[in-house]
Amino acid sequence: QQQMLQPSQWQPTLDATVTLESYFKRLPRLPPKGLDLEVARAIASSKRPVLYVGGGCVDAADELRKFVDLTGIPVTQTLMGLGSFDETDPLALQMLGMHGTVYANYAIHKCDLLLAFGVRFDDRVTGKVKEFAPDASVVHVDIDAAEIGKNKAVDHSICADTRDTLAALNALFEQKQVEMDTTAIAAWVAEVQEQKELHPMQYPDYQDAIAPQHAIEVLEEVTRGEAVVSTGVGQHQMWAAQWYRFAKPRRWLTSGGLGTMGFGLPAAIGAAAAFKQSGEKVTVVDIDGDGSFLMNAQELATVV
Repeated sequence: QQQMLQPSQWQPTLDATVTLESYFKRLPRLPPKGLDLEVARAIASSKRPVLYVGGGCVDAADELRKFVDLTGIPVTQTLMGLGSFDETDPLALQMLGMHGTVYANYAIHKCDLLLAFGVRFDDRVTGKVKEFAPDASVVHVDIDAAEIGKNKAVDHSICADTRDTLAALNALFEQKQVEMDTTAIAAWVAEVQEQKELHPMQYPDYQDAIAPQHAIEVLEEVTRGEAVVSTGVGQHQMWAAQWYRFAKPRRWLTSGGLGTMGFGLPAAIGAAAAFKQSGEKVTVVDIDGDGSFLMNAQELATVV
């Protein structure tokens, strides 16, 4: 039937209103106030806390920003969480784990409280789980009850949307029901900042070629960290995650743990179509490797 229609008869429309009643009924309710207060007290009593945030915080960026402003806690992000917190902020430690920064991993190793919000403690982040945040109490907030305590034992847990949880915690700090030890936090942040200076991210300086990392750095500078960036899977994916500092959430499109080569080009096409439909002018870039690009190179016909 679709082949019999004229193009003008089947132009797609993007409808953002979707109602899935049976799904929404199963979502966790708001966490009990007593549980929020318990977690807030644990945060306030810590001397070396660190935020470890993932894809579950992408839609809680405003609440996360406010929480960091209220507490002064440094933030490290997973591959799927990039952009949840402005990576150009002094408290941003960029990505952690196998492909992360030295200073992010230092903060995780030395912290006394790990605030794991919207994350799953996957092996590319933790390495040996027993050696991940070895001296820290762990607070795990996740909307999926199956993830809590699955890979890492936790001391405090909240099964709820991270946006709701952060909003509740922010209210407690704003009302002065709990207060941070600002002197201890300042000393901790200074210690982590020292690691940033001692172990900055680096790449080779080629005399006869442009380093891929440098090209991505320039791209970030030109677009001010506000472009939509998609990737395939491989080294180019890690370079993009490491060297493009995202200033906003939902600007990073990658298949993450699914490891889907060929994802970059069609994802970029989808993003460009969506932003064109919304009327917002946004630069969309597919940073790709040759293998991933060839997986869906035929989609160039869709682009033109």
